[in-house]
Amino acid sequence: MYTQCRGCGEVFVIEVDHLTHARGQVRCNLCGTVFDGLETLSARKPHEDEDLLLHDFDNAPPLLTQAYHSLHVAEAVEEELADDGSMPAFITPEESVADVPFVAEKRQQPPQTSNKMWSLLAVAMLAMLAWQAQMAIAAGQINLPEGAVSDNLCGLIPCAQEVEAVDLNAISLVSRNIRPHPGRDEALIITASMINANPNNPTFPALEIKLSDLDGQIVAMRRFVAQEYVPADVLRAGFVSNTLIPVNLEIVSPGADAVAFEIGFVQP
Repeated sequence: MYTQCRGCGEVFVIEVDHLTHARGQVRCNLCGTVFDGLETLSARKPHEDEDLLLHDFDNAPPLLTQAYHSLHVAEAVEEELADDGSMPAFITPEESVADVPFVAEKRQQPPQTSNKMWSLLAVAMLAMLAWQAQMAIAAGQINLPEGAVSDNLCGLIPCAQEVEAVDLNAISLVSRNIRPHPGRDEALIITASMINANPNNPTFPALEIKLSDLDGQIVAMRRFVAQEYVPADVLRAGFVSNTLIPVNLEIVSPGADAVAFEIGFVQP
């Protein structure tokens, strides 16, 4: 490679290593001028009395297309092909596609335990809801519409039966009494007797006890169904007409304000 001093015009032989040391800056040993050796760099030796051409650096930088590593790999492949004389293949002719193992990414499956747990919880909640619905139907809190579906359902689970209306006008109170409980503090004993005049009225009514003060204001009230005041054997026999039925009840005293009481009959 050749370059020419910009001070005295002397042409020098220069190596590429000399240009890389100071980014192209060199010093002339004749005149001492420091100049850019790349400005007149040439691979051709000039003739006598001929100056080297001054390069124009205003041009756009050239595009480099020959990458060293890619060129090196391509040359290696060409050499290998030249040696084998055949194209490389992923599967040899002796092998079939079925013989080549297929490696795929294994997806992580969700844990089975959590799914089973949620399924069991859902089944338990449905069973609890079904049980609560059955209890509500048996207690009469849910009224089923009349029809074949209701009849079939009541054949599988217990349903509340319609209570026959009681003829309250046929029932009369024969006696009644209230006194303090002899063995318990703040407790009262109510005794009464009633009779049924209608032979077609076997159902016992519900008793309604009201306690009031001197002004007639109700201070306490309690309702008793037949199972709470009628013995079990009498309840099975029914409210036999013209038979005196005794009643004995124990209640908590509402206090000294309760000076009067009343017993009434209501539908069960």
